[in-house]
Amino acid sequence: VKIFLGDASSPTYDVKKEVLEKSPIPDVNRMVVQGHNTSTVRPYVVCAILRDVTFTPQRYASFIDLQDQLHRNLCRQRTLVAIGTHDMDTVTGPWKYDARNPDDVEFVPLTHDEEGTAFTGRALLEHYETEAACKHLKPYVPIIKDAELYPVVLDGNDTVMSLPPIINGAHS
Repeated sequence: VKIFLGDASSPTYDVKKEVLEKSPIPDVNRMVVQGHNTSTVRPYVVCAILRDVTFTPQRYASFIDLQDQLHRNLCRQRTLVAIGTHDMDTVTGPWKYDARNPDDVEFVPLTHDEEGTAFTGRALLEHYETEAACKHLKPYVPIIKDAELYPVVLDGNDTVMSLPPIINGAHS
């Protein structure tokens, strides 16, 4: 909370090369942070892969409800944390967390899965500011809209999986 209020600075962490070399986790199951450019917009990423989880429609709805409640409360309207859920059967690793020029980020967001409409990052945020069907995402747009770079999570094929803290891609 002190960090959120500006009373304390964020901690800095380094991943030691020796630790990665000794890790039993195969490279294909890793998340790689691409450079330090994410520090200007969303400096941290945390990932977990849950295996052998089966969602019934009722369980999935409950899970999404929990995620929404966390976003509203503990995550402070996604300003501190954004939670993304992906179907790992549809993507290949290693995954990357990067920050890129908003005009270079192009993907089909989850909100436009059925029509398959692709947007650049900048165009998508402009769309969410005015599109009535996406009004639930409008409050999150200012979090990154004016940033020089937008944070992205990409799969091993460089396909955009997420534009945190706004929306996941339809791909996963």
